[in-house]
Amino acid sequence: MWLAACVIATPFLLFFAARGAIALATDVLESRYPPPGKMIAVDGHKMHIYCVGDGAPTVVLEPGMGTDWVQWRPVSSKLSTVTRVCVYDRAGYAWSDPGPTPRSALRIATELHELLSKASVPGPYLLIAHSFGGYIARMYAARFPDSLSGIVMVDSLQEEDGHAPNPKPPAGFGFRGLVSLLPPIGSDRLKRLYQGSRALPASLKDAPVAYQYRFLMASPLRQLKAERNEFESLPLTEEEVRAARFPPELPLVVITAGADEKHWARQTRLARLSLSGKQVIAASSGHSVELFQPDLIVDAVEQMLKRSR
Repeated sequence: MWLAACVIATPFLLFFAARGAIALATDVLESRYPPPGKMIAVDGHKMHIYCVGDGAPTVVLEPGMGTDWVQWRPVSSKLSTVTRVCVYDRAGYAWSDPGPTPRSALRIATELHELLSKASVPGPYLLIAHSFGGYIARMYAARFPDSLSGIVMVDSLQEEDGHAPNPKPPAGFGFRGLVSLLPPIGSDRLKRLYQGSRALPASLKDAPVAYQYRFLMASPLRQLKAERNEFESLPLTEEEVRAARFPPELPLVVITAGADEKHWARQTRLARLSLSGKQVIAASSGHSVELFQPDLIVDAVEQMLKRSR
């Protein structure tokens, strides 16, 4: 009986030991790679924001669920040469503390507005919103329209999608999701702990320190909880979006990825939220247009900058 109990308990002990090692590695990485921007108190928790460049309007990046601003470097680097660009970590992501739940689009948009205000980031703002970020941008526009000069939605989610173009929760949910914390997320974090800058991919070897730190710091375990809550809060988010009024006079560009004509048609309805709404097709892109066709996003933003100036 003793032997059987040991055999049964061993996998669980190993799992929690590995989980503890990963949590420890996360703490060490956070101290080794401190936030490159400012930590601002927002609604009882601290959030990280990082801005570069000069000019107005200020471009603010709102990545999708479970992603960060590192993969937006092809876009943000180019835009920072012509205007000010700010990226931030939503509550629970990277250096930002966890925030109150539920993590609905309205709550996130309200936190973003307070973050920009307290960080003394001058408006007006031009939001670039990807995927789930599109919901956040719509709630921001409904609540704080006077602070915006325009929005660029990049393959944004919308109510008709059934939560997402490819509806599935991000990794990290349920028992199988917890196991996935070991490979590759856990092993990656441990590798970055011991290898340091040698763990950087080739695309980031010459990147600004901020982007290197964001990659090496990795996604802490608490980010998976934030992602899960954002996903579980999608029904509430969609209720909020349906009840919100998008200001029709606000300039809007909708960039639609892929070659699915039904998806194009649904995205056309998004463009009609604005009287000056425009749709751009990124036919050669997957959902992450910023990786496949970043110049489409840069061009759309630059046209908006010229128009607002």
